[in-house]
Amino acid sequence: MILLSLVFLSCKDKSENYQDVSYFTINAQGELERPQDYRTWIYVGTPVTPNDMNNGKAAFPEFHNVYVDPMSYDHWKEHGTWREGTILVKELISVGSKGAASGNGYFMGEFIGLEATIKSKKHFPNEPGNWSYFSFTNPKGGDLTMTGKAFETKMCNACHNANAGDDFVFTQHYPVLSAAKAVGENIIPENAAARMAAAKSKVAVGKWEASVPTPENLTLEIPLTKDALFKYLVSGKYKTYENQEKELHPSLGPHQKLGLPVKVFINDIAAESLEKGNEEHPLGSVMVKEMYNKDKTPAGWAVMAKTHDKSDGGNGWFWYEVTDSEDAREIAAIGNGVEGCVGCHTIGRDMVRTVFPLQ
Repeated sequence: MILLSLVFLSCKDKSENYQDVSYFTINAQGELERPQDYRTWIYVGTPVTPNDMNNGKAAFPEFHNVYVDPMSYDHWKEHGTWREGTILVKELISVGSKGAASGNGYFMGEFIGLEATIKSKKHFPNEPGNWSYFSFTNPKGGDLTMTGKAFETKMCNACHNANAGDDFVFTQHYPVLSAAKAVGENIIPENAAARMAAAKSKVAVGKWEASVPTPENLTLEIPLTKDALFKYLVSGKYKTYENQEKELHPSLGPHQKLGLPVKVFINDIAAESLEKGNEEHPLGSVMVKEMYNKDKTPAGWAVMAKTHDKSDGGNGWFWYEVTDSEDAREIAAIGNGVEGCVGCHTIGRDMVRTVFPLQ
């Protein structure tokens, strides 16, 4: 078993020894031993994406209490980067009630799981950013496993890489981390009079180029070349799809901006597959998403089309997004295997996150 000892350092020695301190243990089988005493670490926040706000099927409907090890927090304060050996632990807690003496809201219920993520070039040299993700949640009961196996790369890394604010970590959603970023070793952000975050994390743009070639001479219901596809969308031919949403709804993803209005149209091939609950949608499946500005004026389109029999981690899908309904040059993404698109869509059923039947 590979044992990683916990070393406590004086403030004077910290900057020279950040890489020598570890708060986790990886065993001989490459599994992560469940971290102990993590509630004594730095608590950074508790996001929640409830079912009520996500068409009844949120990808992560529970509360997430997030903690980071103290040495990594100190390094974050001094340098504004995540050190080798960073570990974040996430407690999963159910939504227990929507009402209390204080009023209506979302209130914590019961502990239902535990997860962790680690940055380590030593242990995960082949993982994107050297980050790996683990779960200790026992699906057969309320207890936790003693060790956790790493998730497959496609399960977490792509979404974190494309959307996280700083090095695979969603710092933009945690003001505790925003306020502490690179403020200096001797600064204590919470003691400052100002309540606004002292620093702002830059949201990563992500990778929006094709990672694999788009098949040539492939005939689908939509064209796959930039100009022809834009012309098709402007013509509104997709509006003949039988399966289409009746009303606009807030976007759950980064199309234009999270929460802006969108409307989805699905062709018969995809609709039949979704109705059957297939794990893999067939070649020829097409989905078109109309995007709108806050005032509900047209703002472009997002398209996904299955170009192969196998999804291949998103490479078998063609992705396209144009952010202007009148200018074909305003392309945000186009091609097969676009990592920024795949990262968010991985949690869907073969990349499809839209709730079916359409509302």
